[in-house]
Formats: sequence, structure tokens, C-alpha cells
Amino acid sequence: MAAGELARRQLAFDLRTEAGDGAASVVKPRQVVIHVHLSAAAISRDEAGIAHVEETRSIVSTDQVRDWCTGEAQVVIKPVIDLEAHHHTDAYAVPDRLAEQTTLAQPVCAFPWCERPARRCDTDHVTAHGAGGPTCSCNLAPLCRRHHRAKTHTAWTYDTTDLATYLWRSPHGLHLIKDHGTTRLVTAHPPDE
Repeated sequence: MAAGELARRQLAFDLRTEAGDGAASVVKPRQVVIHVHLSAAAISRDEAGIAHVEETRSIVSTDQVRDWCTGEAQVVIKPVIDLEAHHHTDAYAVPDRLAEQTTLAQPVCAFPWCERPARRCDTDHVTAHGAGGPTCSCNLAPLCRRHHRAKTHTAWTYDTTDLATYLWRSPHGLHLIKDHGTTRLVTAHPPDE
């Protein structure tokens, strides 16, 4: 309910600013960003259903989402991103659409046992761009700042085996697989690929 109230520019707070010299005050709109995932049927009102809210790791009814989007709320709808599509750019910098695809494919940091949400992570080149790694869907992963630095400045290395599966090698020879958020120890030697 609180997110809904914030999304409607909750006016209980003093958000007015003085324009100066007796001019009328202006209410600044409050911007709240939430990421809600809905089915096409739920959007078109063909069915009642549930929506997944990333920031709260919870679900709400589609009717609640509709209530949040009424009134004076500013609603921004972003296009659906195909997680299976392969996007590529020649630049080192990761475009927003490619970063969003990476975040949606792997919702948490790709490092073993790390649960930091991908929206608060860096988008890392699995194979470094300077070493010939492309900036594309198959070579990007979310890494929190701590683990991004560990990968960059220590002997931790990793490869991607598919969109959300990563094979990590520790500095001590351990091999771990992080697959869709779960981590398991493979062996002290690399698995057969």
C-alpha cells in the first residue's frame, strides 16, 4: 500500500516549492520506480491474476497494480524484452536494453552464493572486453561491486554456459556452478564440458 501511495504522489508531505515573489507554489511530482511483471492477459483485463514486484520480492493482485496506476500517478511502461534474443554492440559501454536483459535473465549477482539483486549490480563482461570479449547477451552477467572487483583483481574466473548458468573457478582450485540463483560445488577439478 505504501508503494501505491508513493506512486500517487502522496501529498501528505510538503512537496511545494516557492516560485518566488508571491508566485503560486508548484507541487513537484514524486518519482517512484517499481518493476512489476504482468502477463498480457492481466494487462488486457481478460483475467484477474497476480503480478510480481521485484523490489519487494512479493506478488500482488493485478487489481492492486491497476489501483496504483490510477489518479495522478506517472506510469512508464517499458517494452517486453525477449530473454532469448541475442543483442550485440561494438562499444564497451553496455546499452540500457542489454543491461536490462542481463538483469532479467539473472535476477541476482552471478557470484556463488551472493544474493544481491541484479538491479544493484554492475554489468560485467564475462570475457573482458580488452581481451576480445564482445558486448553481447552471451558475454554479460550481473556482479555486485565486491565480486566484480574480486573477479577483476584476484584469481577468481568464470565462464557462462547458458543465459543464467556460470562456472566459477576459485583461486584455490574449487569449481562451482551458479545456476539460476543456486550454487553447488562441482569438484576440485573442472567438469567435463
